[in-house]
Amino acid sequence: MRKKIAMLLVYLAVGIPVGAVSPKPAPFTAISEAVFGEGGPTAAARAAVTPNGLVVLLTDYGADSIYVGTLKGAIYTKSPAIRIETLTNSVPPYDILVGAHLLAEGSKEFPSGTTFCCVVDPGVGTGRKAIVLETKNGQFFVGPDNGLLSLVARRDEIASLREAANKALWRQGPLSHTFQGRDIFGPVAAAVASGVPLSEVGPEIKDIVRLQNEESRIEGGIVHGKVVRTDDYGNIITNIAAEDLERIGLKPNDTAEIMIGKARFVAPRKSTYSDVPKGERVLLVQSSGLVECAINLGTLAGAIGEGVHADVTVKKAP
Repeated sequence: MRKKIAMLLVYLAVGIPVGAVSPKPAPFTAISEAVFGEGGPTAAARAAVTPNGLVVLLTDYGADSIYVGTLKGAIYTKSPAIRIETLTNSVPPYDILVGAHLLAEGSKEFPSGTTFCCVVDPGVGTGRKAIVLETKNGQFFVGPDNGLLSLVARRDEIASLREAANKALWRQGPLSHTFQGRDIFGPVAAAVASGVPLSEVGPEIKDIVRLQNEESRIEGGIVHGKVVRTDDYGNIITNIAAEDLERIGLKPNDTAEIMIGKARFVAPRKSTYSDVPKGERVLLVQSSGLVECAINLGTLAGAIGEGVHADVTVKKAP
């Protein structure tokens, strides 16, 4: 009986009509001992799902956008106790590939139980699904089924996958065909982060849309990849992994022949920027284990005029 009462309290806390949920929902973990009492839910529930009440945003809305503020408002309306943080709201507009790489790069630094609200959605208002992904490392991702979640799904593996079809979890009131971040993804992320079990989100689905050609490859001693982002310093980050350099025999202090887009140059592989003189080019493995090309105290992206989506090749110089 106490479990049933606790379940009803959580649904009321996130604004879900009691009649909209099934009579026997699956075990789950709520975010607050104020709901469950001291000690929280049972060990069985903790083992099933462990949302921690944190929602992290990744969008292409823009850093100073009313859409971001409105999205936060929709999340707080669904569950005022939620905490909201931002991974980035500066994904290039409509760029699913870059968004997927940024999500994979940044999400691994957040604890198990975190819920990510992900909106890079050029197909908003179409027939593409809204989905909730739980990974085997205990994180939750809410977003469009357009490839945006595919890199974290590949790396961390799928524990559960649902279509966010339960309208009781959506924004209550008029819905828009062009702002489903506010109407669907934000409120559903709030519900998941608050402890609503995934069984109540919607039906299970078998797989997600996967991005094509998102991995680096090696052919004839040459690593082929893509630029996945540039930072504010003009450094160029690729999807080439540190392991790829080892596989072609490019060790620290070796010289690499590099081509980014139409720009061809050589640079030494070093540990950090200042291992080369000011103004010199360098290849290194950045903090997330990806290959980066840079100019010490300069902007490589500006110098060569290349950026996101440019083809990259790296090989060991003779």
